[in-house]
Amino acid sequence: MNDEDKTCVRPNINDDWGNAISNNILRAGKHYVSFQYCTGDKLNLFLGVMRPGQANRNARNHPLHPKFYQNFSPTHDNNNSIKCCMHNPCTGLTLSSNWRMSEIPGDNVVYSVPVGSDGDIGMLLDLEEGSLSIYKDGRKLGVMKYGLAGPYCWVVSMLDRDSQVTIKRGTIPS
Repeated sequence: MNDEDKTCVRPNINDDWGNAISNNILRAGKHYVSFQYCTGDKLNLFLGVMRPGQANRNARNHPLHPKFYQNFSPTHDNNNSIKCCMHNPCTGLTLSSNWRMSEIPGDNVVYSVPVGSDGDIGMLLDLEEGSLSIYKDGRKLGVMKYGLAGPYCWVVSMLDRDSQVTIKRGTIPS
């Protein structure tokens, strides 16, 4: 996190993924945020939701990778198999994971229209419907994932040192 702006995320200085996990646990209802991002490397940025919890110092890579989730202790969990759902706005790639070793995140690939290497996208976590949707310029592009239930929190994961993401709570576009 940037010391001046608590909503701004930058990767760590090591050559490893920087992950920022919100401490605001989303348990019910509808939650909308806007991610404003600037990135040089199109493949190394993911935005989305994951189970709340605590990563230990051995956690590496991004939350969809075994080197991360094998060193992560969820503080809230239920029988819902979807532990993490993340989107790369530069490529349009959406991945979800149940954090089991036998699962390859690529098995749950969804593509949407890429919005570019710099931009502003919105995400709506609707825990009444159990869905995560993506927005661009106030227009819904589509549903990234169905079947979400239980507590989640917002997460940003990036590798490129020149990247930055600002997260803002917002109102759901009409």
